[in-house]
Amino acid sequence: MAKLTINTTQNIEIDFKAAAVGERILAFILDMIFKILYLIVFYYVNSLFKLSSYFSADVWSVNAYWLVVSLPVVFYTVFFEVIMQGETPGKKILGIRVIKIDGYQATVVDYFVRWILRVLDILASNGIVAIFSIIFTKNSQRLGDILAGTTVVSTKNRIHIGTTIFREVEEEYVPVLPQVIRLSDADIGVVQEIYLRYKASRDFSLIKALARKLESELEIDSATLELSNQQFVELVLKDYSHFTGKE
Repeated sequence: MAKLTINTTQNIEIDFKAAAVGERILAFILDMIFKILYLIVFYYVNSLFKLSSYFSADVWSVNAYWLVVSLPVVFYTVFFEVIMQGETPGKKILGIRVIKIDGYQATVVDYFVRWILRVLDILASNGIVAIFSIIFTKNSQRLGDILAGTTVVSTKNRIHIGTTIFREVEEEYVPVLPQVIRLSDADIGVVQEIYLRYKASRDFSLIKALARKLESELEIDSATLELSNQQFVELVLKDYSHFTGKE
């Protein structure tokens, strides 16, 4: 499995493991099975309650009915990647996820671009173009990933952020940094990844760079708080947890 080194907007590198081609193919097959199961269940319900008979007045009504029925299958991938933040049921089972090359969470537009390009690199070529593109591109990207600036990474064996970073915030806790609400979940996600990497490597230059970046973004001078770089980052995470309820 290839290792991806992603440069964040903080100019700090984070290592990810690229999802293997086999994992991506298997996730695709699992998602295809779920689509087929949906159609089987629907056709059973349709035959049981004769739903289509209500739309049999003319050919346009029938076509419109079956078009609506097929929409969950057509938009399955982009729908789940949006609501599950880069995962589909198949991807989740395999432990893989779509992310931006800069380490941030992909946007709705990114997911849509990937979905549209499936026509070329998966459907039109039976997946051959996608497979060769994933194998031979630096960041293991298919055409849709290249245009969207995304890739698919493995989430297996990753440390659970909720239990390692966010502390239980006491009811009487008084936050120190209300500025943290300027940060997005995606920003905090990057901060979490960098913090975990620092905890694993004890690379003090890493936590220092992160602290300076947070100071700049939040317009705070951590020296006035008399905290170390690590304590300052942990305070940002704790206060963000307090304000957003993400414990």
